[in-house]
Amino acid sequence: MFDRIKEMELYRRLELAGIAFFVLVSLLLALYSATSYQEQSGPVASPSISAYAYSMPDDGWAPLTVYLSPYGSKSNNPGSQIVRYEWDLDGDGFYEMDATDTQGYISYTFVKHRRYEISMRVTDEHNNYNTATTVVEVRHPNSSSVDYWTVFDDSQVQRIDLIFTKENWSRMWELPTSRTEVESDAMVFGEPYERIGVSMKGNMSLEGSGDKKSWKLDFNAYIEGQEYKNLSMLLLHNNFGDPSMLREKLASDMLQFAGVPDGFVSFVEVWIDIKDDDSPASFWGIYSMVERPDKKFLANRFGRDNDTGNLYKADASGEQGAADFAYYGEDIQSYPKPRGHIAYRKKPDIDNIDYSDIINLCYVIDGVKYSTPDEWAAAVEEVLNVDGFLRYLAASFLFLNLDTYPYTGNNFYIYNNPGTGKFEWIAWDENSSWGLFAGSETFPLYGQSETLGPLQYAPLYINVFKVGRYRQDYRAYMDLLVRYWFNTNHIYSESKRWHDLIEPYLVQGGGDKSYYGRTAWWTPESFDSEWQRIVTITQKRSEFIKNALAQEE
Repeated sequence: MFDRIKEMELYRRLELAGIAFFVLVSLLLALYSATSYQEQSGPVASPSISAYAYSMPDDGWAPLTVYLSPYGSKSNNPGSQIVRYEWDLDGDGFYEMDATDTQGYISYTFVKHRRYEISMRVTDEHNNYNTATTVVEVRHPNSSSVDYWTVFDDSQVQRIDLIFTKENWSRMWELPTSRTEVESDAMVFGEPYERIGVSMKGNMSLEGSGDKKSWKLDFNAYIEGQEYKNLSMLLLHNNFGDPSMLREKLASDMLQFAGVPDGFVSFVEVWIDIKDDDSPASFWGIYSMVERPDKKFLANRFGRDNDTGNLYKADASGEQGAADFAYYGEDIQSYPKPRGHIAYRKKPDIDNIDYSDIINLCYVIDGVKYSTPDEWAAAVEEVLNVDGFLRYLAASFLFLNLDTYPYTGNNFYIYNNPGTGKFEWIAWDENSSWGLFAGSETFPLYGQSETLGPLQYAPLYINVFKVGRYRQDYRAYMDLLVRYWFNTNHIYSESKRWHDLIEPYLVQGGGDKSYYGRTAWWTPESFDSEWQRIVTITQKRSEFIKNALAQEE
């Protein structure tokens, strides 16, 4: 009996040992299989893959349609190719969007307001992969203090009547370049306003525009706190030099698509009424109504707690210097004064301005000797949103707005954002786009080093393209713009849309004073032909840039 028990115990132990051995072998086999699979088939994070992710626009109000790009992503192993592109749109670690069929390019409409950290993963045929991230800021429309979508309703041409006394009307015309402000009443989109300030505005456009001047409407000039829809000022631009009257609108829309802070633009019809004569109101013309960069503009773009920084407007004339970002020393009086005042004009204009922030910006850009371009880039990124500047350059060089930095040192704003401690680039005055100032369809991809205007030295432009990663980002923005905005089909559609919207209004009354009357600038036929010229320029320019980008790959 005892031997039988011992025999049974031995069998039990052998059985347990066998089970343990089987489990151990199974685990080893599983581990080997998993390791072998990972080596041969599983995804492996690898520095041999270059991954890039870009978004355009990168901020805006919901619902916001964003275009995503993997431009520049590739395998660095000879003969190896990327075979899969995937996007994680909400930052949860799950790549829910396979974009392989479109080579990684997709668009997506974000409806929830939040900050999105969007990841892109690229994988080669050996299952090596790498990831990159881009950030998109989606704001709720109610976060804006201005209902831009009503005020700048571009589905229609809204009407503004300016109502003067004969005396005030005459005073304003005695010396237009003095920009004399006079009192006026107004009917703005059907709403009456009393005692607003009206003055002419502009530089070259003021001197050479005949009867159709640009206007500044200041609702707060005579009645403190008076505003139109929470805006204290409306600007009416006469589209000087542009027979199509479309360039400022098209450029502004494209800049906002690119993610560059810029004002809203819509079309309005302007009538002038002299209230103490017996004549009815007279049609003056179609204008572009343009949003002015001010505290509300800043708060709505950068946050309501971030509207207290210094805002500077670049102001140049036909002389050397202006807002060039060159370092001239610690005394602001040593800096260019193209119109008798500092080229970086503080807005609003006030006395006893502390220019230390703009001087420091110029010092970092131009006043320090750096060992390498990357060292320069690291320093500049501490004081300037370089990505915003690259987006601005890409759009401006693409649609050929060269009456700006780096050629004239004019027509842009720069804002010291207290929320980030960095300057932000703000677009302004794009009516010289599509080559009205300078440039042709073959204007180089990275711009032209020779001066095209009064600026003789532009250190920010000179140095930014010495940095390899900035050139990569800039090309990616050019690529996105050409794919989705600056191309023949899109520009044809947009140009014809705006042309057809405003065309019926030009012939009312005595006709728009740009085309009819004693000081007309153009013939009515030029209005019909110029929008098509814009389409032709776009077609040739976009093809040139696509070829230039292909040669860079």
